[in-house]
Amino acid sequence: MNNFEKHVERYFSSLRPCEITEAEKYAIDGGKRFRPRIIFAILKGMGIDEEKGYDAALALELIQTFSLIHDDLPCMDDDDMRRGKPSLHKAFREDIALLTGDEMLNDAYRVISESEQYDDSVKVNLIRALSKYVGLDGMIYGQLLDVTNDSSSINEEKLFEIQDNKTGGLFKISCLFPMYINKVNREEYYTKLGTYIGQIFQNQDDLFDIIKSEAEMGKNHSDEKNDKGTALVLYSVDELKKVIDDEFEQLDNYLLDADFDTTYLKELLLKLKER
Repeated sequence: MNNFEKHVERYFSSLRPCEITEAEKYAIDGGKRFRPRIIFAILKGMGIDEEKGYDAALALELIQTFSLIHDDLPCMDDDDMRRGKPSLHKAFREDIALLTGDEMLNDAYRVISESEQYDDSVKVNLIRALSKYVGLDGMIYGQLLDVTNDSSSINEEKLFEIQDNKTGGLFKISCLFPMYINKVNREEYYTKLGTYIGQIFQNQDDLFDIIKSEAEMGKNHSDEKNDKGTALVLYSVDELKKVIDDEFEQLDNYLLDADFDTTYLKELLLKLKER
């Protein structure tokens, strides 16, 4: 990942020097880069050097960071801590945080459109996936459901809809990107792979919000404060642990039909299971 981090640094050094650029660098620093790691693991399983995914991964990490910046704003979750440090609107200002999130969303499309790693057909597919699963077919719709549904309105169907859009949207992108880069046509399979991983990731986050400290998580515990409709509205801690174990088993079975060497992805998923 060191080479990818250097790639990220080079990108920001190419931008116009200003407070927005400094805020972007502050916000993106300290991320676990889990979604880029999925891209790299699948690419390696396809026999493709992970560096081929650097621009796609940077675009996705910009989107992920933009979503966290806006998530933390007072009008959303009103969180003061992210990635173990003050949220962007606390470290800078609320107006700068809003503009920085907007800029990172635009940066993502710029990175792909100006990339020298992909031909035009690949760029179109990457941008199409971003536009779809960041928007009303993914993250933005999931965020809408998240802010308009409290704990009293959550059932299993609604919980899945929120998770599959709000969290699953970006995981679908992380699985689809290597497929497009490799010019494989198996969109339904890779989309569902992202759904599985996104569900596990969100259920774990809901669980950790109860069993881990804010220091361990590097962010605030705000779900209960905001009366969010999380998995723990429907399940006890022990029940949710069992749900997550079952989801990992389902994912293992799903990977049996993969058209790439799953060794690298399974190594990454094991780290997810143990986090």
